[in-house]
Amino acid sequence: MSTFASILIALLALSIIIIVHETGHFIAAKASGIKVLEFGLFMGPKLFSKTIKGTVYSIRAIPIGGFVAMEGEEENVISPTSYSSAKPYKKILVSFAGPFFNIIFAFLILAILFSFTGYALDTNTIIDMNGPLYEAGLRDGDKIISIDNKRVNDPSDITMILYPIKEVTPVNVVYESYGIKQTVSVLPIKQGGKRVMLNISTQNSNTIVADIDKDSNGYIAGLRVNDMITHINDNPVSTPKQLSERVTKNGVGSIKVTVLRENEQLTFVFDTIESESMEYLDLGVYYYSTDINFLQAVKHAVLYSFSVVKTVIVSIAWLITGIVSISEMMGPVGIISTIGEQIKQPTFVLFIINLVNMMAFISINLGVMNLIPFPALDGSKIIIHSIEWIKGKPFNQDKMKYVTIAGFVLLILLLVITTFNDIFRLIK
Repeated sequence: MSTFASILIALLALSIIIIVHETGHFIAAKASGIKVLEFGLFMGPKLFSKTIKGTVYSIRAIPIGGFVAMEGEEENVISPTSYSSAKPYKKILVSFAGPFFNIIFAFLILAILFSFTGYALDTNTIIDMNGPLYEAGLRDGDKIISIDNKRVNDPSDITMILYPIKEVTPVNVVYESYGIKQTVSVLPIKQGGKRVMLNISTQNSNTIVADIDKDSNGYIAGLRVNDMITHINDNPVSTPKQLSERVTKNGVGSIKVTVLRENEQLTFVFDTIESESMEYLDLGVYYYSTDINFLQAVKHAVLYSFSVVKTVIVSIAWLITGIVSISEMMGPVGIISTIGEQIKQPTFVLFIINLVNMMAFISINLGVMNLIPFPALDGSKIIIHSIEWIKGKPFNQDKMKYVTIAGFVLLILLLVITTFNDIFRLIK
């Protein structure tokens, strides 16, 4: 898949997530008797529009996002159908509906995905023989229950539990083996940092080349997508881990790579590169997917969604406390770039799996972030309308407009900073 196609699909995926959010506002407004002036798909100049029952439905030129414009949303309008004249509980419903739709959308697509592709159950563990958990006595199939008294409901929780630990210190792992709970003290190992690479991506479970940059040394030498790497410097490799270890052992410089391409063995010699990535702690446990029924798919879609919600909330707390710096935040450029990279897969099935996973993750992020009580976000409107409800007196919509503008300016500033971060990461 070309870079242009990946970016286009990423833009459309992000647009769908935003449109889902706006659809929530739209349906809640209609159900509450609030007049919707326009429901627009995408942004920019209008390409097409049609008015149905007082609402303009439009399609615009720039293929990203969407919007809902309600009567009296930005100014005081004395009318039984205006947002400003609506009862507080109706305005709360309209404000909450956008984030709620994002979370429900993520849950639904995850449940459908898991029912078709399976899921990594908590007993679907592979304990790395060279990792700290194996050394502590854990074996394949053991279920990890908690780490340092933090519950592991989903495999993704392990990364979030270990992330704030900056120094390599022992952690207490509670696990279940053959129905018996046990506790061990484990010293995580540090991964990432500077590493030697072939500048390729392989499939998760084997050494088949999934993606390769056309400007890379390997591509110039003749390496192609779908080549299966079988040997490094005449030493056999069959897993991504073995491949990484052999490349690291080789170091920066010339390397001999043997591949299998349509039953033909080919050998290429080219230079490796050195790359630097974020360091992280690892326990040496991996999860694999297995077939599950629909009820199990629903259960794990709920658990995964809950884990992502928790991840977003914890990340915000980390940002406030300084565990995560603002330079690590990602903006639209980074999101689109990440989606684009994730969907570059050798098969259509892997493409769909990665795309749906990314869309669900970002949709939940958008939903939770919008519930933050910050001016211009839905969360602030929920707080304001709740106060209106308690006091029995509405806020002046014209004055609130200036608060919203101030919040919007701060969000634009944050957007500029995160976009700079995104571009810096891409260049780096």
